[in-house]
Amino acid sequence: MENTLHCTKCGAELAHPGQGHMCRSSTPPPALRTAGWNVATWFVVGFAILYALAAIAAAVLGSTPSGRARPLPPSGAGAPIGLVLANLILIAALIGLAISGLIWGRGTRQLAEAHGSSGRSYSRHWGIRVFSSCIVFSTLMAWLATDRTAPAVLFGQAGLRTLGAAALIGGVLHSRARVLRLIAQVDRVVAGHSSPVAGQDPAWPLSPIPTSDDWNASQWDPDVLRDIEARRNRDRT
Repeated sequence: MENTLHCTKCGAELAHPGQGHMCRSSTPPPALRTAGWNVATWFVVGFAILYALAAIAAAVLGSTPSGRARPLPPSGAGAPIGLVLANLILIAALIGLAISGLIWGRGTRQLAEAHGSSGRSYSRHWGIRVFSSCIVFSTLMAWLATDRTAPAVLFGQAGLRTLGAAALIGGVLHSRARVLRLIAQVDRVVAGHSSPVAGQDPAWPLSPIPTSDDWNASQWDPDVLRDIEARRNRDRT
C-alpha cells in the first residue's frame, strides 16, 4: 500500500502521523543572488547620507536673509537657487530611499527565509520606525509653526531628518549583520557548505534522517548533538 502521509508544510513523506522532522531542511534553499542585496544595502546608506546632507543644506540656505526675503533682492539671487537645489536633492534622496529600501527589504526577506528564519524580523527593523517618526514630526513642526522660514524651525527639521537618516543607516547595517550571522550559523552546522554571500554554493541545514556522519565524534558540536538526540527520541515514539 502506497504511503500517502506527507507534511502539509514541506511535503516530506512521513512514516506515521506526527513524525518529527525538520521542515526547513527537507529541500535545500534555492541559490540566491546576493550581489543585488549588497548593492541595495549601500544604496540605502548612500541615499540616507545624501538625504541628511540635503536637509542640513536646506536649513542653512533657508535661514539666510536672502533665503527668507520676500521678494528677493537682486544681490541675494544666488541663495534661493541653492535652496531650490537642496530641496530637489532632498526629494530625490527620499524617492531613492523608498526604491532602494524596497529592493533591500525583499532581498533581506529572501535570504533570511532561505536559511530558516522569519524574514520580516530582519527587513522591518527599528531604523525604519525611527526614520518614519522623524519625517512625521518634521512635517508637523513646519505645519504648526507660525513662521515656517524661521531658523529654529528649519534647523529643527534638519535635526529630525538627520536623526532619522542616522537611525535608518544603523538599522540597515544592524539587520545586514544579523543576516550574515544567520548564514554563518547555518554554515557551521552544515560542514562543507559555504555562504552564498561569499559567492559559493548555498548552505542548508541537516537532513532529518540520521546518517553515519552524524555519529562521527570528530564532527560533533552541541547543536548537532542536540539535533541527533531529538531525532532519536522522535523515532522511538
